[in-house]
Amino acid sequence: MPAVVVFDCFDTLVLSRPLPGADHFTACLTDVLALDRRRAEAVVRTVFEAILTAMTDPCAPQPPTLALLDTALRERGEPREIADLEEVLWQALGCADPDQYTLCTPMADAMSRAAAAGHTVRLMSNCYLPGPLMRRLLHGLTVPEVYDRALFTGDGGPKKPDPRAFRLIGEGVFERRVMVGDSAELDIEPARALGWDTVHVNPDHPDPARLLALLEL
Repeated sequence: MPAVVVFDCFDTLVLSRPLPGADHFTACLTDVLALDRRRAEAVVRTVFEAILTAMTDPCAPQPPTLALLDTALRERGEPREIADLEEVLWQALGCADPDQYTLCTPMADAMSRAAAAGHTVRLMSNCYLPGPLMRRLLHGLTVPEVYDRALFTGDGGPKKPDPRAFRLIGEGVFERRVMVGDSAELDIEPARALGWDTVHVNPDHPDPARLLALLEL
């Protein structure tokens, strides 16, 4: 029977090195926006504190990254064009580094096979990149564009493990829902609590065999 199959992004479809830290974010602000170091540090501190505060509460909605950055700059009398803010985030989150992210080919192939078999494929990711930049990153890595919907928390809203995030991405008339992800805490346990089937991915040894068996592929 056709199912909805929801893939986590990072360390499931996309393998990633540890994200650059606050110092790199600050350097990007000074370079891309021609901001002095003191103001750049204050902006980064404001953005990081807002995100980290939300992350400490599993049920707190995540604030949209782009809006946080825009507001922090405006409050300091340094407004910038949205395209410039997107470029800052692109560089600050390592997307300009060709070694930061790589495609997890076995899971990407399984994603394509699920879609070809008539299953609905969707993406859900706790992330800091806004949706357009996430799609740009995934497109550049050649993640199969077979998904019909995505929930990227960098746009704001509920995040994993909040059940609301799973209900949003799992909307529709489906007899079966499957969550595919690397995190027991964020992906597997909350999905299982809602009655979903689950596939736990080890990013060091990604193996789609359980997913393919579940879908009888």
